[in-house]
Amino acid sequence: MIMFEKQLLQRLIRVQDELCVTISVNTHRTHPDNLSDRIKIKNFTREAIDRLLDKHAKKDVSGLIEKLEKIEHDLDINYNLDSLHIFVSDTIAEVFKSSWETNQEGVHISNTFAVRPLVKEIGRQTSYLVMLLSQSGVHLFGALNGRIVEDISNEEFPIPENQFYNTFPDKSSDAKHLDDLLKEYLNRVDKALLRYIGEEKMVTLVFCTEDNYSKLLQVADRPSIYYGYLPIDYNNIETHQLESRAWNFMKQELVRKNDDYFKELDAAVGKGLVITDLQEIYRACQDGRGDLLIVQESFHQAVKILSDRDIEPVENNIGLDTIDDISSLLALLVDEKGGQTVYVPEIPNEELQPIALKTRY
Repeated sequence: MIMFEKQLLQRLIRVQDELCVTISVNTHRTHPDNLSDRIKIKNFTREAIDRLLDKHAKKDVSGLIEKLEKIEHDLDINYNLDSLHIFVSDTIAEVFKSSWETNQEGVHISNTFAVRPLVKEIGRQTSYLVMLLSQSGVHLFGALNGRIVEDISNEEFPIPENQFYNTFPDKSSDAKHLDDLLKEYLNRVDKALLRYIGEEKMVTLVFCTEDNYSKLLQVADRPSIYYGYLPIDYNNIETHQLESRAWNFMKQELVRKNDDYFKELDAAVGKGLVITDLQEIYRACQDGRGDLLIVQESFHQAVKILSDRDIEPVENNIGLDTIDDISSLLALLVDEKGGQTVYVPEIPNEELQPIALKTRY
């Protein structure tokens, strides 16, 4: 999934087509809220078509219109995430669903695509495991941001229902005996999880009862691998229901990660390894020096690319060699050299706002 997103970003940001249409829509994961998504997508598609016909001859944009209408017709709203983005040009017709809401909802028509949502998805990747600890056994899922991407099936998982049940009639009311049997089962679950993850630093979110989670932590060999739990609702244990609740919980992990990034950035300031000038950031990224690029979500700057070494900020994002959002290009350059880009609500250090690059040297 990550590789697909990076390849898509590379395609979109390097497209040379004259007209690039981007439609961004905030969406809903569940019914009946997602019924409004189809209406909104239809309306934005109609707006895009009307704007194309207003500025261009129908014969020149008929191919774009056909692609837009086909995408709008074929979309399945039952699998929406938190936002949806349509990219259409003469050579491209792609749909990307993001785990993040967008603050750029609407239609964007230019000679470049509005790719910030895709950059944000890649730059804020969070991988984790979701464990469903229920009456019928244990299932383990691999998750990436707001999506469950794998139902893990191997020699460890899924685990059948608890076989450690009481076989002695005289102990059927012995609370301690029953408690010990449950703990033995949970101990087996914990060891199976440890064998699966090995030495990886992977956190696990558990859907279970509060009592079961408490006992799981008591018998766990490495309690730190469990990030927390959510109360299990046996009427809502389908994959799409689990991933929505899990993602809302795991967003807290990104808040903690942001604090780590800010500490890393502040430490680099004292070493003279932080750049805030946009021109200097561009050159450092071109040279492969970019290690960590931090961008405030409110930052948006169109630029004209003068050369591999020079850019010029512009007010109008239309024109040859003009990039609608320079942070998207910078993120791609950083990623290609093994660095990382992170979008944050705000950089605490005002001197580093709204964009800062930690360099390798």
